[in-house]
Amino acid sequence: MLAARNAPPRCESKREREKGPHTDRDDAPRRPDKMTSSHRESPTGPAETPDGADVDYWSFVDYFAKNAGRNMPWLDTDAAEFFMTLHRAFELIVYDIRGELDQRMSSAALRALLVLTTVGPSTLLRVAELTGMSRAAASALLKRLESDGLVSRQPSADDGRSIVVAATPEGKVACDEAYRDYNAREAFWHDRLDPEEAETMKRALSRLAASVSEIRRRS
Repeated sequence: MLAARNAPPRCESKREREKGPHTDRDDAPRRPDKMTSSHRESPTGPAETPDGADVDYWSFVDYFAKNAGRNMPWLDTDAAEFFMTLHRAFELIVYDIRGELDQRMSSAALRALLVLTTVGPSTLLRVAELTGMSRAAASALLKRLESDGLVSRQPSADDGRSIVVAATPEGKVACDEAYRDYNAREAFWHDRLDPEEAETMKRALSRLAASVSEIRRRS
């Protein structure tokens, strides 16, 4: 579990202050209410929460782990607490990181442009696979990016029935500019962990992801 459950807030940009909280058009998690917690973990352990009146988005994890078993005797509390912690920490941190896009593009658009600028021109199916989107979502996104002049689409030289998508020069510049700020915020949060902690988390999550992929292949 993460040692520190409350991180310093990211400074909002001028555009964010004018437009309000950033939301991703395609797949951003909704902004959790009450993202900061008055029930922080102290060096001696988590603060006690006598009832649910003051529980917020983050302290709910501890409260749930301590109390849910009363009504759910079948509950695997360790598993529930682990994945709830993982999911909510991911939402809090990724919401903060995505704010660095500052309304320039959606995180899905950035993912697609990163794929196209890294692996080169790709088919729609390949873009969908490497971004984790459905084919329909990837198709709709690429049409928007094409209308914005960030990608181009043309028939494949190998198969005239397939469409190959490529980042335009403008798309490469937009991707580089957006990802530079995005990655700086990633680095900020990565530095909150010791190198050993970060490596341990990465290995553990990679092993879980590999297990999921293997199970999917077998099914």
